[in-house]
Amino acid sequence: MTIWQRQEFLMSGFAAGLYPAVQSGNLALRAVRPEVNVAGKQSEDRAPTQGAAKPRSDINDVARLARVSRQTVSNVLNSRTGYSEDTRNRVLRAIEELDYQPHRAARSLRSQRTMQLGYHMPSEQLAAENAFVLGFIQALVRAAAGHGHHVLVFTEQDDELEVFRELVAIRGVDGFILSGSRVDDSRARYLHQVGVPFAMFGRTAPGLPQCWVDIDSVAAASSAVDYLVGRGHKSFAYVGYATKNYWDVERLEGFRKGLADHGIRVGERSIVLGDTLEEVHGDVLKLLGRKRRPSAIVTGSDVLAAVAVNAATSMGLRVGHDVAVTGFDGGFVQQMTEPPLTSVRIPVDRIAAELIASCLREIDEGTTQAAGILVPTEIAVGGSA
Repeated sequence: MTIWQRQEFLMSGFAAGLYPAVQSGNLALRAVRPEVNVAGKQSEDRAPTQGAAKPRSDINDVARLARVSRQTVSNVLNSRTGYSEDTRNRVLRAIEELDYQPHRAARSLRSQRTMQLGYHMPSEQLAAENAFVLGFIQALVRAAAGHGHHVLVFTEQDDELEVFRELVAIRGVDGFILSGSRVDDSRARYLHQVGVPFAMFGRTAPGLPQCWVDIDSVAAASSAVDYLVGRGHKSFAYVGYATKNYWDVERLEGFRKGLADHGIRVGERSIVLGDTLEEVHGDVLKLLGRKRRPSAIVTGSDVLAAVAVNAATSMGLRVGHDVAVTGFDGGFVQQMTEPPLTSVRIPVDRIAAELIASCLREIDEGTTQAAGILVPTEIAVGGSA
């Protein structure tokens, strides 16, 4: 199976229901509103039981076992502040021991919240080659579930802000997670103006809330050069996207900085920036067909690295021996090439956890003055370099 067939197979997971459904408009929203049964005298924190089965533990049981107050248990469950790490650990151990499961509908009624966070999936993230977003959404869903929340994934038809207005008007979610930042981002500006909490994967403009989480793409790309220089490489090329996204610009900047730090020069003919994967594939073939071809290719994504690996293999070159290739993402595409990619790994699980925690703080405490967070990357070594 070729890289293209494997990628198409994985992307078909959307159709098969393996990944979160993409929803738009009010019809989709009606299906995810919690149903609440208020009949009877059941405790608001106790899930319904069947027949004579033993009742599930409630918040009071957790508090007794952890030797804390009921309020402290609630604070831990909702990621509020005011308790020590030792207290948090005792509460979590008690929850695990008792198999305590807070009743989501009751919590929603009590707090007047939906217990849902909206994730906007911009149209460009629906492209088949945007493989990184799949792992990111999965990490978001896991992180939100750890806080008792669901993630509503949605996209737009024409006007990007229309669905935001709908969700805000009907209070369909408690806050939003955004990605693909444009820095002075119209989505962030709108949510700030209407006072709705959000957190952004990517930096925001100075006049907007700084509740963002990001990586330092300059340092990350430079670290790939450091790694390759350490492996003895002296002749380099770069393959990236011909876009104005700041992270793509920064990755090229980091490549150039890394070379400059080692006193290595690279000509513009050795920098390939493409609009499509087919265009990139053709340009890499030309790059590798030169009499003095580069010994190492640094790329701006794992998908681009896979294209470079395919191009090199089609020419009879041994990737990892005749030419080195590095990727950038460290997601599932890293394992889809032969040999597996050496890649700059973006720690999506930590980023997702920081984003969810930041958004929930904004919901609980209102607008905060917290600064943005830069999360470090690492080199995940495969066989391609």
